[in-house]
Amino acid sequence: MIIYRDKKYGFYELFNEKNGTLIRSDVNGFEPKMRSFPELLDVGIMGHCSHTDICEKAGVDCYQKAKLKKTPHMSAENFETIARQSSGRTFQIALGGAGDPNKHPQFKEILEISRYYRIVPNLTTSGVDITDYEIGLIKQYCGAAAVSWYSRLKIHEETNPATIDTSNKLIQAGCITNIHFVVSKETIDEAIYRLNNNIFPEGINAVIFILYKPVGQGKREKMLDARDQRIKALIHATQEKHAFRIGFDTCFTPAILHYGENISPVCIDACEAATFSMYIDSTMNCYPCSFGIWQTEISESLHNKSIKEIWEGKLFSEFRERNYEYCGQCEKKIMCQGGCKIGLNINLCEK
Repeated sequence: MIIYRDKKYGFYELFNEKNGTLIRSDVNGFEPKMRSFPELLDVGIMGHCSHTDICEKAGVDCYQKAKLKKTPHMSAENFETIARQSSGRTFQIALGGAGDPNKHPQFKEILEISRYYRIVPNLTTSGVDITDYEIGLIKQYCGAAAVSWYSRLKIHEETNPATIDTSNKLIQAGCITNIHFVVSKETIDEAIYRLNNNIFPEGINAVIFILYKPVGQGKREKMLDARDQRIKALIHATQEKHAFRIGFDTCFTPAILHYGENISPVCIDACEAATFSMYIDSTMNCYPCSFGIWQTEISESLHNKSIKEIWEGKLFSEFRERNYEYCGQCEKKIMCQGGCKIGLNINLCEK
């Protein structure tokens, strides 16, 4: 158990390294609005991807535009710089970037570094060409692994065997295995159908629904509309009993507040970008959120400043202060904090 005291904002946190449980105290009866250092670091160790054609065939609209990237992967030395600065303050590092982190040439070393500095590494993978050796490393070092759900149901048959096989291999190896399911206009019906019929691999820990975003290769015409009643159906389907946990990324928070019924406030988080988490790409550029990587005006480099200096600096501070007029005096704003501050127009509420 790790105990963290945030002296600046006046709260405590307890983090269980074995199961990922995080308990955060309140501040005078209210949830803390931010932290003096990121609790979670999303680190894009992958600078490019070796199987973009496979992803395209699966209908994946890569938000990193990995097909066009030739950027070098992050070095283990640079990763250690991040881990060293974060030790004792950051609980978890989510490994990702423009490719599967398990294909990083220094994958084992990166996992060892993270654990050495007592930070739990997690990762997201497509599962394409994953090896037993990589699965063994994930089992040994990672808190959890998430499989990007690239398979669609066609006449009740799965279209992407790698998605299914990797999920089952991770489960059989004893890894805490989650599913990341991207929800768009094209996939929401399937998400509801899978939930209602329990069509996910047996033994998974959780299904996390990720809101489709018009970033990178993402297309605005595939975005969900705030008035789409299928959103309500999806949220209601998650409230039925399942053999696994269910969650949403915080981009869904405005929709949950709008369509959800009898959902405890303690189960709902506002966007954590620049308040509890940040993204660092393979070349050491820091952004409030990984979906903001195309907005260089909100990024700073770790080659010039420390994580703490960037976190407390002008660009991140200005990002936190962004607001939207359409929120007005909405009573739910206190919980969603105005939603997405990147300006993607993805807030699924009718304000």
